[in-house]
Amino acid sequence: MILHIPIISKQDGQVRVAARLETESAIPNLPAELWYQFPERLGPNLSVRADGFAATALLTAMYIGEDLDIRAAISPKLAYNLLEYRSIFHAWFPKIYRMIDVRYEKVEAGRDDRRTGGVGTAFSGGVDSFFTLWTQLAQNQPIVEARVTHGLFMHGFDVRLDELDTFQAITQKYERLFNDLGLDLISASTNAHQFSEYRIDWSLFFGAPLIGAATFLSPLFQKFYVPSWIPYNEQTPNGSSALSDHLLSTENLEIIHHGASTNRFEKISLLAQWPVTHELLRVCANQVKSGGLQNCSHCHKCYLTMATLSLIGSLPAYTPFARKLTFWNYLHWGTHTHMSLPLTKDIRRRALKSGRIGMALGLTLAMAINVVLKAAIALLKVFLPQTLLYRFKLRLYKSGSNETG
Repeated sequence: MILHIPIISKQDGQVRVAARLETESAIPNLPAELWYQFPERLGPNLSVRADGFAATALLTAMYIGEDLDIRAAISPKLAYNLLEYRSIFHAWFPKIYRMIDVRYEKVEAGRDDRRTGGVGTAFSGGVDSFFTLWTQLAQNQPIVEARVTHGLFMHGFDVRLDELDTFQAITQKYERLFNDLGLDLISASTNAHQFSEYRIDWSLFFGAPLIGAATFLSPLFQKFYVPSWIPYNEQTPNGSSALSDHLLSTENLEIIHHGASTNRFEKISLLAQWPVTHELLRVCANQVKSGGLQNCSHCHKCYLTMATLSLIGSLPAYTPFARKLTFWNYLHWGTHTHMSLPLTKDIRRRALKSGRIGMALGLTLAMAINVVLKAAIALLKVFLPQTLLYRFKLRLYKSGSNETG
């Protein structure tokens, strides 16, 4: 695979940075180029190098099984660490990411006089991004250089590219929040999800394109927080982790995997005391059914958050969710393949400790259903070829849905 020199263009108040990815073999439904789009006002702050494309191109090349040839200038620090990033993902997922060679045509540090010392954080309105935002505000972070100045909200991740109205409606509410906090929320978009959908589970891929988006803004950012959704003591191989994220730093941008020292229950308990989250918390994995800030209350992420809020007595205060969980909800929860067993076990343990026997029983049954379901799917994958599985997913899921893998 060849990562060609990026091209920058402007249209309709947006500035787009795109790079063509040329493959040796024909890959069905693989886009010809990887692109990122930002508001035109940020044009003077954009870094047009290979740095922002490299990691996503690497994971795609590893999946296809082709060596990566990077034709554009790349940071020496990133070029060196990208090989370690490659080795980590191959060790974690050898059947998905094959070991390949990476060749660089031009390795040079990006010297930029436009640096402003800003600090960015990925923001989606979920538990982890709200936690990082809250902890890095001026009233909570004593170190000035570590305080958040900007948020980065990505279109094309959990909100699909064809749902522009939904994204704009959400963006307006979050822009108002950031303005009230004296911060700047940057909305950007990318087609990176189309390189993984129906092929690679998004949870094993998303870290590279997320950090890539921030890398384009490195003249604006000197630090960028990637909110962690798995605590240190439960870290598992994932698309974003404390082991891999920092390897995508450059000489101009430090990538920080943030929040892994606090588990999800503790994060939600803290956020429940911040009233703005009562109307703005957005965790839903099924944006097709939910839309906007109203969570569907039936996906695995909604169930996990609702169970925690219910356990601490805060669920009625959260208007974006249904006000209660039923026994049938727990059984339905177990049918979701993305259900996190470690996080669910933690809630069950706390439910038992609090005397919530009914909740603990429902969670136990949900986990049992989930274990059986995942075992059946794993067995099915052994006997069905990858091409047939891809066609099945293509028919089963709507293109762009973040529930695909």
